[in-house]
Amino acid sequence: MVEIIESRHVPIPVAKEILEKLKESMGEEADNPLINNVYEYLSRFSKCGPDAAREAMEKLREIGFSDFAAAMLVNLVPRELEEAKALLGNIDGGYEDEKIEKAVEVLASLCGGEEQS
Repeated sequence: MVEIIESRHVPIPVAKEILEKLKESMGEEADNPLINNVYEYLSRFSKCGPDAAREAMEKLREIGFSDFAAAMLVNLVPRELEEAKALLGNIDGGYEDEKIEKAVEVLASLCGGEEQS
């Protein structure tokens, strides 16, 4: 039986890093289809490295985004205000354009040109 110890919103690159560490600690047991499929998915959709993702999450929270909204922005890395607004919709009651513009700038600086790692 699996016991959930902690639950929080993390962006895809951080989830990938967590799974990598888990796979290392599991040894041969980590070679199963479910773990491999999840890892492949996380690898395919990571838009930046885990350190950049953590830093982006921190900066987005400082701007005023919830953990959920920040993780979603880091996962999708919108490039323009309108794209980010469309992605956020009315999450948390909506966000002001000024905050969303700052978020797009943060994402461009931290996840814009970085190769996933």
